[in-house]
Amino acid sequence: MPDYKIDDEVYKLIVEQLDGAVVTDKDGRYVYVTKSWEDYFGITLEKVKGKYVRDVVPTTRIHEALENKRSIIGYPIPLKAKDNHQSFCNYIPIIKNDEVVAGFIYIIFNNEKKAVEFANMLNKMTDELNYYQQELRNLRKSKYNIDDIIGESDAVAKLRSQIRRAAKSTSNVLIEGETGVGKELVAHSIHDLSNRSMKPLIKVNCAAIPSELFESELFGYEHGAFTGAKKEGKQGKFELAKGGSLFLDEINQLSVVAQPKLLRVLQEKEIEKIGGKGSTPIDVRLIVATNSPLEKMVKDRKFRDDLYYRLNVISIRIPSLRERKGDIPLLVNNIIDKLNFQLGLNVKGVETEVLDKFMEYDWPGNIRELQNVIERGMNIALTGSLTWNNFEEYFHNKLSRFKVCSNNKAILPLKQAKGDIEKEIIIESLKKNNNNRAQSAKDLGISRTMLYKKIKHYNIN
Repeated sequence: MPDYKIDDEVYKLIVEQLDGAVVTDKDGRYVYVTKSWEDYFGITLEKVKGKYVRDVVPTTRIHEALENKRSIIGYPIPLKAKDNHQSFCNYIPIIKNDEVVAGFIYIIFNNEKKAVEFANMLNKMTDELNYYQQELRNLRKSKYNIDDIIGESDAVAKLRSQIRRAAKSTSNVLIEGETGVGKELVAHSIHDLSNRSMKPLIKVNCAAIPSELFESELFGYEHGAFTGAKKEGKQGKFELAKGGSLFLDEINQLSVVAQPKLLRVLQEKEIEKIGGKGSTPIDVRLIVATNSPLEKMVKDRKFRDDLYYRLNVISIRIPSLRERKGDIPLLVNNIIDKLNFQLGLNVKGVETEVLDKFMEYDWPGNIRELQNVIERGMNIALTGSLTWNNFEEYFHNKLSRFKVCSNNKAILPLKQAKGDIEKEIIIESLKKNNNNRAQSAKDLGISRTMLYKKIKHYNIN
């Protein structure tokens, strides 16, 4: 067998390579100093051996390191040597069998040149770190931000103000608004402006999670928690959103079984994985959205009042499109620009007649319906300006449903009219996607579960 031992002389040579190195006994007395230390201070080992370091260098912290059994790294001390330089030292307790047996000191810099070189290297590393942090931010950044909220109306100005205030807080946010108004956009904007923007924003559609899978989806599970569980276990949405935000969309669809489980998490600030042996603390900002007033659901005993009050700390109501019709021209131009890019078309805009007709319509499907209508028209025209002929088929008889008769009675009740339009939008989406329900649900911005419910409700074949 080869001899891997190194004699004491080699160890001594290794220590001599360090600038200003010192070896002390367990009480902080000099045992050995390097030649560079002698040159730096102008003192020989014979003059200090056996003396306490603090008697020679009053600003030393070796005694503190020995007493606490903890290293002190990079501590600046004004050591005045013959060349009047400042130094930075490391103080290391040498421990054996949990007992201090010696001390070790070495100077990191003993001249300005080395300190400047180190500072330059540190600055370079800091610049690289900032660059990669920005790259990570770009990868994790929100899909939308506050600039994607189009409009100049007072309602939109108020909405932007509410978003900015919510972003400065860490409290739970409840976003209320009709289907298609842009609740997800608002949630992304809040996260993007918050100090959590470097961390993930995880979205969960509550309508798409069966009550029996709620815990595994949100809290995760450990190995072997149940039959069919992944061998490696699974992280829940709360863990995936660690340090960031969790967006629970359609919170009004959360089952009565799942509601107390979510309430417990909000109260205790911890989760319990299925099959886990303990609790895990969480640091997540919760943002929830609903298209049905939760306060009414509480009164109807369909939603827990204690959970409602936990969620409704910061409340934001998004106005419907009919409440801000003055923004329609801006929205139309913005949607056309985006769809031109996505579809590879060259549509220039819409004629005045189209905008006039749009302003007469109440848009029960809100911005999502507006985008759907414009996309239909663009696929018909392909280029040039859009005329009313490009939309007439879609709006056939719809405008008349909302016009008021001479006796001031609506031709159809508002609820029925909205239902008819929603049904037609779903049918059009299914036709467009060749009855691909998954894609239709994605286009409509709802879960597949919700789409199936609406197909059944409207008896759509």
